Amino acid sequence: MAPVVSDPATMHARPPRAMSAAGFDRASGPLTADDLPTDARTQKERVRLAQIELLELSAQLTTPHLRRRILRIYSLLRSEPTAPTPAKPPPFRLTLREMEVLTLVATGCSNGEAAEQLTIQAETVKTYMRSIMRKMGVRNRTAAVHTARQIGLLD
Repeated sequence: MAPVVSDPATMHARPPRAMSAAGFDRASGPLTADDLPTDARTQKERVRLAQIELLELSAQLTTPHLRRRILRIYSLLRSEPTAPTPAKPPPFRLTLREMEVLTLVATGCSNGEAAEQLTIQAETVKTYMRSIMRKMGVRNRTAAVHTARQIGLLD
């Protein structure tokens, strides 16, 4: 097999991609390494962009087992320590699905929008939120998001 030789005369410089307010270009496909910021202080932003991309991709998938795999990868990114971890673990434990629901709610999704992204019913999202709020000892979704951010569950 012959080696691939790249001719500088035939290589094209890629024009910068237009980024949406969410941080990525929805129209032209997935992000590449060229699209992401490179300096060390933006590592957290790179992880956030990857998370958004994974959530968007999972919303487009029709195969349940692939959707679950994408969301599992998303949750692994959520657990990557981007800041110092709290000294003690939280006094409650959320399931993977509860974390997915809480993350979507924290980004501003309504119950219906979160349900659509997770391919579940809006009433199921409400049930998850009630469980999350009960475990956290809070009375509303805003307090749940605030508490999760304070203890380091959300950025």
